[in-house]
Amino acid sequence: MSELDYLLAALIMAGVTFGLRAFPFVARGFIAHHRRIQILGRRLPVAMMVLLTLYAMGVHHWNSPADGGAQMMAVAVVAVLQLWRRQALLSILTGTLVYMALMNGWLGF
Repeated sequence: MSELDYLLAALIMAGVTFGLRAFPFVARGFIAHHRRIQILGRRLPVAMMVLLTLYAMGVHHWNSPADGGAQMMAVAVVAVLQLWRRQALLSILTGTLVYMALMNGWLGF
């Protein structure tokens, strides 16, 4: 490939990337009141938390039940906070802090 071909490929990729990033802002007026978009806005944060939790639990090597104690406690904290407060950011941050504290021995368990 010549230098012109590389330049054109880079420009096309930049244009597509810019278009995909700009689309939600440009189309907001058209899709903001759409029923499916509103449903996604309500359910997607919890769905992403569940998927990330399942992935994190799946990559861990479970040799004994005690190995997953910190993970299970952090998952329980996230679930309780999410059901109680319904704030995904609070649930995620608190669960992460609990997990890190348990793994580093800060809570003494």
